[in-house]
Amino acid sequence: MPQHTTFYILLETSRNFTRMLIRGVIRWSNLYGPVTIVTSPGHTEQEFPKIQTPERSGIISRLSTPGVLKARKDLGIPIVTIEPSVETLNVQKEKLEISEILSNSPKIAQWGAEHFLSRGFRHFAFCGLPLRYWSDIREREFQRIITSQELNCFIYPFPDPSGLLSRKEEYPFLAAWLNSLPKPVAVMTCNDDRGSQIIEICNQTGYPVPEQVAVLGVDNDDLICELSQPPLSSIALDLEKAGFHAAELLWNLISHQTSGYHCIPLEPTKIVTRLSSDMTEQGDELIHQAIRFIRENYQSPIGVSNVARELDISRRTLERRFTAVLNRSVREQIQLFRLEQAKDLLIFTNDTIEQIAELTGFGNPKSMIRAFNQLEKMTPSQFRKLNSVADKITK
Repeated sequence: MPQHTTFYILLETSRNFTRMLIRGVIRWSNLYGPVTIVTSPGHTEQEFPKIQTPERSGIISRLSTPGVLKARKDLGIPIVTIEPSVETLNVQKEKLEISEILSNSPKIAQWGAEHFLSRGFRHFAFCGLPLRYWSDIREREFQRIITSQELNCFIYPFPDPSGLLSRKEEYPFLAAWLNSLPKPVAVMTCNDDRGSQIIEICNQTGYPVPEQVAVLGVDNDDLICELSQPPLSSIALDLEKAGFHAAELLWNLISHQTSGYHCIPLEPTKIVTRLSSDMTEQGDELIHQAIRFIRENYQSPIGVSNVARELDISRRTLERRFTAVLNRSVREQIQLFRLEQAKDLLIFTNDTIEQIAELTGFGNPKSMIRAFNQLEKMTPSQFRKLNSVADKITK
C-alpha cells in the first residue's frame, strides 16, 4: 500500500483569496485523493509545521513564510508559492525549482482599462502597493493602455517605497493624491483592499463615488466589496481552478511524474460591476437611466424603441445621446449586457448554447453566435472551450 500523501497549506484562512485556492485543493483531493490537507487557521503569519514524511509531502505557501526555503533545500519537498513579491523574485526560486501560481496581470489590467474606457471616462488613475510584483505589472499595463489612447493616467506615488506605513499613516498621502486628480476620474486599484481604502477616503473627504471618483478593485472578495459604501466593483479571478491545478501539480511532483519549475496561471473570469463604477464620466442622467433600464431588462426581448419609450424621448434623441457620450449605439449596449451574461454562463455552467441564448435575451443561437463573432472574434463554443470552469475544473 503506498505511503499516505500530505499537503501542507501555509496560507491564511481569513481571506477569500486564499480560501478559494484552498477550496480548489480540496476539490482535487475529493476527486483524485485521498490526501491529508493540513492548514493552520489565521492570517498571513504562518508557523512552519513538523513534517513527518517529507518524501510524500508538498507545500502551498508564500515564499516568505519562515521555513519554506529550508524545507526545499534540506528535505527536497515540492513547493508551490503564490503571487511572489519583488523581494522574493530571486535566483533561489529558479535554482530550487519552486513552482508558483501567478496571476495574468496584463489581462487583468486590460479588462480594467476597457471597463472604464467603455464608460466614456477621460481621466484615469492607478493605485497599487509597493514591493508587489503583480501590482507593478498591473500598474504598467493599465497606464500603457490608457496612454495609448492619448489619455492621461495618474499613478499613486508611494510615500514610503518600503511599504512599512500603516493604513492610518498613509491616509494623508492618499487623500492628497486623490484631491490632486482631475474629476471625474476612474481609479483602478491593484486589489480589493486598496479599492475599499480609496472609497473610504473619498467618503471622508467629500468626493462622491462613483460620480466624482469611480473605483475598480481586483479579487472580488465578496465581504470587502459588499462592506464598501458604495459596494466595490471588482475583477473576479479563477482562484478555485488555480488551487485545483496546484494540488494536481504537487501530486505529480511528489510522485515524480514531473519535475522542475512550473507556473500555474491565475486568470480573470469576469468583472462584477457594483455601484462604485456604475457610472459614465459625463454624468448624463439620461444615459444613466437608459443603462439602468437595459441592465434590468436585457434578458427580455427589448430593443431601442423599448428604451426610448421608458425614458419618454424619441428614438433619434436617444441614439444621438448614446453616440455622443458612449460612442456606441443603444443596440450595441444591449448586446454588450447580453454578451457579458452569456460569457458567465458559458464559463460557469454546462447549459447548452440554445438555453444560454434564451436566458440572455438573444432569443436564438444564431443571434448569439453573430454577436460573439462580431465582438469576441470567436463562436460561443470556442469561447467555452478556452474559458470553461465547469468543464476544466472537474476533469
